[in-house]
This record gives sequence, C-alpha cells and structure tokens, in this order.
Amino acid sequence: MRTIFVDVDVQNDFCEPSGSLYVKGSPTDAMRKLVAYAVAHHIPIVGSVDSHAWDAWEFASTSGTGPNGEKPNFPDHCVKGTPGWLKVDGTLPPRFRFVPNVADAPIAPIVDEVVRGATQGVYFEKEVYSLFVNPLADPFVKALAARYDEPLSFVVFGVATDYCVRAAALGLAERGYATTLVTDASAGITEEGVARALEEMKSAGVKLAKSSQVMR
Repeated sequence: MRTIFVDVDVQNDFCEPSGSLYVKGSPTDAMRKLVAYAVAHHIPIVGSVDSHAWDAWEFASTSGTGPNGEKPNFPDHCVKGTPGWLKVDGTLPPRFRFVPNVADAPIAPIVDEVVRGATQGVYFEKEVYSLFVNPLADPFVKALAARYDEPLSFVVFGVATDYCVRAAALGLAERGYATTLVTDASAGITEEGVARALEEMKSAGVKLAKSSQVMR
C-alpha cells in the first residue's frame, strides 16, 4: 500500500500551551518526529488547518450563529494570518501548499505535484471539524488514489482526538480507505470523549497504533 500521513490541525492555537484553545497534553514532539519521518521517507502528507476570519460565528466574541442555529462558544482561535493559525514549528515539510476552503479550484496540478514529489504537504483549510468539509478535499483524495498504482493507507495524527481527528479518521474509513490513528501523536479534550471516539473509530475499522509501529 501507498502510505499517506494525515496531519490534523497541528497549529499553535491548539498545540502550544500559549494557544487560545490549547489541547492539554498535545504531543508536539511526537508530531514533529512523524513529519520528519515522512520527509525522510518521501511520504506525502495530507492535512487540515482550522482557518477563521476575525468575526467567525463560533467565536464567543461575536454575536453570530452557526448554519443550524448553533451559539458561539469558543474563544477566538486560528484566525487566518495570526501566529495562532500557523502550523507548529517543525511540522511542515520543505515543500507544501495550503488549499482554501472554496467551492471550486483546480486540484489536478497539485495532485500531479504530490505524485511527482514536487510538493509533499497539502493542507486543506476548514472552519468546522471534518477535513472533508473543505469541498476540495474529497476530490483531491480520490484523484490522488487514482494516480497511484496501489491502494492508499492513511496514517492520522493531530488534535483533537474527540473532534477533528475523529472526523478525519471516520471520513477516510467511510470512504473505504485503510486508516490508522497514531494514538501517542494525538490528544483530546476529555478522557470520556477520547474513549468514545476511539471506540467509534475502531468500530468503523480504524486501526490504532503507536508512533514506533508507524516509523519502522
């Protein structure tokens, strides 16, 4: 199988103690090691980055509501262009692209770059939990699978296990891809939420592994 790493929201506001929405215990060292391993072994990375405008509806500092009438309940975080939005130091490959959260854009050239090794990391901007909320993510993954001559196996890590990591892993598994969660390179909000998410992922066919099992 062709291995693809999936980096979920490894950003300063989530992973650094000074971040506005810090996920306690974020294993940044393990995340860096996985990215370094991917770089050394020419493993493509498909990722997501939480990307908000300054007046995002989910911010408690605003008076907005979500598409289904949700009330804002988060501190301002991952505002595009701010230090908190940036990827954690040491978690980007040398060559990468960010893909905006838009309805339509050419993805074939980016797929070609990944297959040729000209680009190693492709990060999809999103405003809610799932990587696949970005409308370009699903066609990108499908096109990537079509270009390789072997099945794809996705290795997922990041934050938070009980929210965006769960959504990414389930989204991949539901699309029929072999999916593994790296448990020691992920962190969640609550112990109960993580336990429920792990059970749900396992029931969907997601495998659980340690970094040492992935980096061989």
